Amino acid sequence: MKIAYMGIKGLPSKGGAERVVEPIVQELKDRHELTVYCNSRYTSSDTKLPQVKVVRIPTLPGKHLQPVSLFILSALHALFKGNYDLIHLHNVEACFVMPLLRLRYRVIATSHGSPIRTARSKWGVAARTLMGLTEYPFLLLSNCATSVSWCDAEYFEHRYRQRKVLCLPNGVKEHPVSQKASLSALEQIGLKAGKYILFAAGRIDPTKGCHLVLEAFYQLMPEDMKLVIVGDLSQVPHYSQKLQNMADDRTIFVPHIAEKEKLFGIVRHCRLFIFPSLVEAMSMMLLEVAVMGVPLICSDIPENKDVLGKHAIYFQSRNAQDLAKKMQWALEHPDLMARYAADAQAWVKSRHSWEVMVKGYEALYEKIAAHAGNGKERH
Repeated sequence: MKIAYMGIKGLPSKGGAERVVEPIVQELKDRHELTVYCNSRYTSSDTKLPQVKVVRIPTLPGKHLQPVSLFILSALHALFKGNYDLIHLHNVEACFVMPLLRLRYRVIATSHGSPIRTARSKWGVAARTLMGLTEYPFLLLSNCATSVSWCDAEYFEHRYRQRKVLCLPNGVKEHPVSQKASLSALEQIGLKAGKYILFAAGRIDPTKGCHLVLEAFYQLMPEDMKLVIVGDLSQVPHYSQKLQNMADDRTIFVPHIAEKEKLFGIVRHCRLFIFPSLVEAMSMMLLEVAVMGVPLICSDIPENKDVLGKHAIYFQSRNAQDLAKKMQWALEHPDLMARYAADAQAWVKSRHSWEVMVKGYEALYEKIAAHAGNGKERH
């Protein structure tokens, strides 16, 4: 099959939906002819993905114009220059181009979070309203609507009641990290294994809850313990400034780490990983931390509980005081935290294998591509 992927910034992935598309592409590239549409500002001209065609789309500058121009120009390129059996469109907010794509193609649309239900704080009221409207073409014009989150799938079905949304949760692979690479990554930042608490996200905005980690950490006053914050702080400048104002010399800010072996080396040796998101769809970072067997504490939002069930320590979302209590307990009970980590690792491995998840996508591709006519598939 000839399959095109749209709606993401590009590859290699740095965060968000790209981290879901990347393993799908890697798994299917030997069996299908794949094309990935990328933002030329995100994916450099020397990027080579073996056995995958990369179409770099020039985009307009600006926070709002950049994604809009990417989605429109990608759709036009596919319409006039492409030749695909189907298109896999990621992110609900990209679905405003669905009327263009459906002139020629069958389209599977995947939600990585509803623009209304999981709206990011960096978006203004007007932006959230406009993006919320894209839920209609996502549901009504796609040949099949899917979601990585059970919570999102239930939300769409309850709110719109027009059609069923198929849930295909994210998968994960354990990334081997050499001891030498891990220790080298720690040395570069000036850290010692087991002597730091870690927060990491691809792009840090208020909904990631980083401020809660800082508030909780400074309530603890742990001796000989650092707080490490890894991620891109440029998304919301005023929030970045707030975090830096809250921090003292025990907090280390590390820019986004694109090299996965280095990032996972830092993750593997932390004392605790804190995942305090206020909203999520289904976090790849949470899956990756869990599959490494790293002790972690999560906010008690339904999306996190869907991933880890009873195999994690949860704190009350948005409550820094409760997070501080749970962090203190975790530091005082390393043996119990190690048991939780081992249970979470086994749980995630058994339920979220990428090999199984990709087979689900591939079966769906074959069904949609083989379906006669351009009508919608009902699930």
